[in-house]
Amino acid sequence: MSLLLSISIVFTLAILGNIFVGDALTVWYAQLNKPWYLVPLWFFIIVGILYYIMGGIILYRQINRFTESKLRKNALTLTLIMLIGNELWNYLFFGLESIFLGFISLFPFILIVSLLAIILKKMDVFSFKILLPYIFWLIYDLIWTFGLYMQN
Repeated sequence: MSLLLSISIVFTLAILGNIFVGDALTVWYAQLNKPWYLVPLWFFIIVGILYYIMGGIILYRQINRFTESKLRKNALTLTLIMLIGNELWNYLFFGLESIFLGFISLFPFILIVSLLAIILKKMDVFSFKILLPYIFWLIYDLIWTFGLYMQN
């Protein structure tokens, strides 16, 4: 049951995120001046797929595998906030077509993901290890969104 719940939550949020993006990816975003170090769109798609797989695994592990504790509740809450926050970013950046909001919203989002990582390191090392590359990706997100903002 927890596997189905985890998959359903992640899948629903992924659909919501795609609704937020709409045609902004092919219309608005396609016309922006992009920094030279921005990875191609196909790479973003791969990262996005890996993100949803990672998020689903972490969510499943928090729902299914651990005894009740304050750390587990915090990890579960932060995992859900991370998953929802990612879709909020899609809305701010693509839905509102705002490079600035996309950029500044990354700061609290990285804080949330970092707090999740700290908790996971204490209670679920596997989930921590699969989350860690995403934190590095978010730092890259800061860099490219700032570059995008400066060029547009």
